[in-house]
Amino acid sequence: MRMWRPLRRRTRRRHAQGRTQARLTEHLTEHLERLGSGVLSGDETGPRPAFRARLRDELLAAYARDRDRDDRTPEPTPTAQPAAPARRRHPAMIPQLATFGVALLLTVTGLVAYRSVPGDVLYPLKRGAESTLLRFSTDEVDRAERELHAARERAAEVAALLGSPDRLNLVDETLDDMEKTTRSAISTLERAERPGDQGTKSKMRRFAEEQHDTVAPMLSKMDEEAQRQASGYLNYIEGLAAPD
Repeated sequence: MRMWRPLRRRTRRRHAQGRTQARLTEHLTEHLERLGSGVLSGDETGPRPAFRARLRDELLAAYARDRDRDDRTPEPTPTAQPAAPARRRHPAMIPQLATFGVALLLTVTGLVAYRSVPGDVLYPLKRGAESTLLRFSTDEVDRAERELHAARERAAEVAALLGSPDRLNLVDETLDDMEKTTRSAISTLERAERPGDQGTKSKMRRFAEEQHDTVAPMLSKMDEEAQRQASGYLNYIEGLAAPD
């Protein structure tokens, strides 16, 4: 588009010059006619027709020379517009933002999964995380403590399921998982217990008391089968809470 701009300007100027030349010729003719009639000079004879014609031709020739000189004048070269400053990018920030986004997504997903209960979409993720932590346990005591924590989670899940009529069928399975996890943890602690170590017994006693306070109030909300399972579990942990 820029290469056509000088041509368009030159064409418009030539049209303007043509109109100017026509007006100039008209004005000269008018003035010469007035001179010939003696209007301007007061002389009735005035210049002769040959003189008027020669004067007009000389003026038009001079005008033509000026016009040709203007046409030969080179068009000013259009100055290139300064390029817009490139937008500064920060490619190094893209991986950082991506890493932050993934970390945030995992954190939110982990929190939602942690609060999930049997029947939720993210519940398998919660159980998978528990299994992974158990596999990475450094020793038997650490593994047992994680299992006790998982047993507490199963008890809380049973309470949530009892409040959801459409998930009551999952109560029995959750109670069974709670009892298996508890027995595994207690067996591991007893195996790792050192003679005279009161810390392990105190830990099991505290766990038994907490579980009893969580499970016992739920018995009235359970059906017959769930009550049987929960009562057997309470009988088992009562032995853990008994004083030596």
